[in-house]
Amino acid sequence: MKKYNSTLESSAKLINELYQVGLCTVNDRSEAESFSKNNMISSIQMIFSADALLAMRSSIDHHIIYTLTDPFFLTIMIFMLQDNFYVFGPFAPILQSKQHAIHIIKESGVTGLSVDDYLRYREHFPNLSVESAQHIVNSFIKICDPDSKSYKIRKQEDFIIETTDNTSETSREDQINLLQLRYANEQEFINSVENGDSNSALKYLDKMQRDVQYMKEVGSTIENERIACAITRTTLRMCAAKKGLPAYLIDQLSGQNTREVSNETRIDKILASKEKMVRNFCNAIDQYNTNKYSAIIYNAIIYLNNNFSKELNIDNICEELSISRSYLMTLFKKEIGTTPINYLRSIRIKKACNYLTGTKMSIQEISESVGIPDSNYFVKCFRKEKGQTPSEYRKKHRSPVKKQF
Repeated sequence: MKKYNSTLESSAKLINELYQVGLCTVNDRSEAESFSKNNMISSIQMIFSADALLAMRSSIDHHIIYTLTDPFFLTIMIFMLQDNFYVFGPFAPILQSKQHAIHIIKESGVTGLSVDDYLRYREHFPNLSVESAQHIVNSFIKICDPDSKSYKIRKQEDFIIETTDNTSETSREDQINLLQLRYANEQEFINSVENGDSNSALKYLDKMQRDVQYMKEVGSTIENERIACAITRTTLRMCAAKKGLPAYLIDQLSGQNTREVSNETRIDKILASKEKMVRNFCNAIDQYNTNKYSAIIYNAIIYLNNNFSKELNIDNICEELSISRSYLMTLFKKEIGTTPINYLRSIRIKKACNYLTGTKMSIQEISESVGIPDSNYFVKCFRKEKGQTPSEYRKKHRSPVKKQF
């Protein structure tokens, strides 16, 4: 028995370390009150209360794992193993944004609990799907008691918020109306993006999310939010391509969002990244719509501004834009009044000025950062553009408050 108890304790400890989720026994009032104190934030979470836990212990069927969810959509699993009553959790099968939190607090009638405090409370619990939790619990049971019978999984519906019956005629009509509304909002979103109107685009993006997702559920899995970002990215890329934005700029704007959300585990940050992506695309399209240059020169300017840190020459630029050298030189001179290389140098020097006044980077580091590996040549170019050396410029223009780049 001593060896058996040791296996239980070490297995429970390992689960906690691997998944950051609790697995504990609740066999008496002291343990029940300890669980409630550590996990309960509101009286509406009745399944976390000491009285409820002890009542469930006394009536639970052996060889059954019950999945229970509280009004805040936190879940626990309870089961008996060798006369011990175990509670696995709480864990969060769905993630919630601030909008979700506002809705839940309002609907539950909880007072004295701020949205920020609620979200901080939920952050203490790991994001784990019910399927994964069931696998962990079953593995724990098999390791600790290999001879035990298979456990069945059941939901205790009395502890779960009721959902409406979507099979009714009224519900089907509501779903059709929601889909029509979603389609209308999508069209307005696309129109706003193509017009470069970020405020309008964000308004319709919010409506799309509210009209369908938030009315169907009060949370989302992390994978659902990443998929939603991917769908939005595709829509934005199509709008940008339709308006004539260069492919490399489209890739840059969408790639930034892909990198930001790929490993993100907080739903608010994923939503914030999606909104930032919408703004960036709209701003780029707006600049393109209102610029005074031809499409070729605008694309050249965008390319130079986004690639100044690379070692570029006129052949690189022509190859990227699929244009002949002579045509680019003629058109650039006509619309900008200078050559592409001179324009590139002015971009580099302007960026170097920001580094000189806002960082402690050395002249060599700044030179490399703006695409001029030879620091002597960099100093020569800087003096020609600004009439003084980089060191002289830094001494004269350094700001008392140092910026961080």
